[in-house]
Amino acid sequence: MSMEAPVLMRIIQGNCRLYSNPRLLLSKHRYLQTKRSSSSAPDHPSNETRQYSTENRQYSTALEFYPENYEDTHVVAPFRTDQTVKPYEAIPGPKELPLIGNAWRFAPIIGQYKIHELDKVMWSLYKEHGRIVKVGGLIGHPDLLFVFNGEDIRNVFRREEAMPHRPSMPSLHYYKQKLKREFFAGNEGVIGVHGPKWEAFRKQVQQILLPPATARKYVEPLDVIAGDFLTLMEQSLDRNNELPGNFLSEIYKWALESVARVSLNTRLGCLEPHLPNESESQRIIDSINTFFWNVAEVELKFPVWRIYQNKSFRNYIGALEDFRTLCLKYITQTMESMELRNYDNVKEEDVSIVERILMKTHNPKLAAVLALDLLLVGVDTTSIALASTIYQLSQNAEKQQVLFEELQKALPGQDSKVDVAAQEKMPYLKACIKETLRMYPVIIGNGRNLQSDTVLAGYQVPKGTHVIFPHLVVSNVEEYFDQPEKFMPERWLKKDAKSAQCPAHNQTKIHPFVSLPFGYGRRSCLGRRFAETELNIMLAKIFRKYQVNYNYGPLTYKITPTYVPEQPLKFKLTQRNS
Repeated sequence: MSMEAPVLMRIIQGNCRLYSNPRLLLSKHRYLQTKRSSSSAPDHPSNETRQYSTENRQYSTALEFYPENYEDTHVVAPFRTDQTVKPYEAIPGPKELPLIGNAWRFAPIIGQYKIHELDKVMWSLYKEHGRIVKVGGLIGHPDLLFVFNGEDIRNVFRREEAMPHRPSMPSLHYYKQKLKREFFAGNEGVIGVHGPKWEAFRKQVQQILLPPATARKYVEPLDVIAGDFLTLMEQSLDRNNELPGNFLSEIYKWALESVARVSLNTRLGCLEPHLPNESESQRIIDSINTFFWNVAEVELKFPVWRIYQNKSFRNYIGALEDFRTLCLKYITQTMESMELRNYDNVKEEDVSIVERILMKTHNPKLAAVLALDLLLVGVDTTSIALASTIYQLSQNAEKQQVLFEELQKALPGQDSKVDVAAQEKMPYLKACIKETLRMYPVIIGNGRNLQSDTVLAGYQVPKGTHVIFPHLVVSNVEEYFDQPEKFMPERWLKKDAKSAQCPAHNQTKIHPFVSLPFGYGRRSCLGRRFAETELNIMLAKIFRKYQVNYNYGPLTYKITPTYVPEQPLKFKLTQRNS
């Protein structure tokens, strides 16, 4: 899963920073005067192509999936080469004002676009302008091009170079490239990095992490962790059998324990009850919470830390240092144990990811940086996906019953192990996860910096343009999904006599590029297989044993920069009879 803050957030930060600089405003004004030409008025899409849900509902986004090799693929008619290509300036979008362009729209107080309401900004642009929208006149920064069409998204991904360019989180880039440059030099990782450094690192680890067989080796230990977390959940129930309001923070513990088991080959002890405040386990729990509490302050607001390293930035960096120290500690322990182990008769499936990476690279720093990156991207994204899926099922009793009946067949008892064979009998559970991430993707948008000129939606788009894929919007419009506001896991299942009765199967075939919670292509999520396995196991254990309800109204979401539920997650658990 990707934790890359949306490109739009970074551009907005730049505009807020440059908006008050008169010299930059004047130079931008002169540039715009020479750039504008007498092009035809922008074409607006027909009503059919501008369909969108009229439901006033909250949306979300943040994990990244590969598009599946669906048998049924909805294809929008591509742009024909015999059609006239329109100039870039003709792309519809908010009107630029003289001198200040569109920069004012993102400015504090007077601006209509708020950085903490990017979900609303995306919906507004789509409803007002349609399939493709250009937000130009951004002082000191490339234009933003929002693409709300599956075929256009496909075209951008298919044209990617060997090293796709996705702008990094500035604060994380600063941490790796400047503050701790000596440590990360030559081992920059895959988060907050692009170009040759990113490619060199990814090549060394992807063949170990990506094969499905690698994740299957961790099913048993992840099942044990899920069982421990379910016990912790049961111990935290109040007299109404409701979970505590801070349940999302508790979910973080499960995700942290799971990621550490995979990336560091150890149990951190985060799920132990009544941890002493001075224990290492409690300190790392505090660090993960500190990181998530401060990342929004550091990444989404005016970057004060570039001038003065304020308290939020110091806490943010302190948490990163705690993670780096933790990773080095356990990687060093693994190296010491490897020196004492005879691998002559050890089966390949008994060799951990950490051991395989150390055997291949002989580079403990590389293994530590990989573990750090997996912690940064794998904890909050997986946690939010779990919370959102539980919520969706709690609000759809019929769907929850269908899932329970599937789990009864796959898992004979309430405490049965969720092994590989059992997971293969859970297509409906996997469809529930996909449907949740369609409706509420954990990252509301992804993006690319075009490395060459291209044609999108019939318009010429120049190299260097920042293209935004607003997955939150594209996966929630009627153009691609019938009744997109409804939770219908059946839409992801292959048709059979039973599923054909669901209205979701009357819709047009699903386009494979409109819901990409794990990304696509060479920058797709390295931890995808593990995230899916963790979610499958944890959800199966919860819904096999309990009926889940949520009685506090609809959840709303906020950007942190992931899309996180705002309300306390006080789910009610009622144990089933069988």
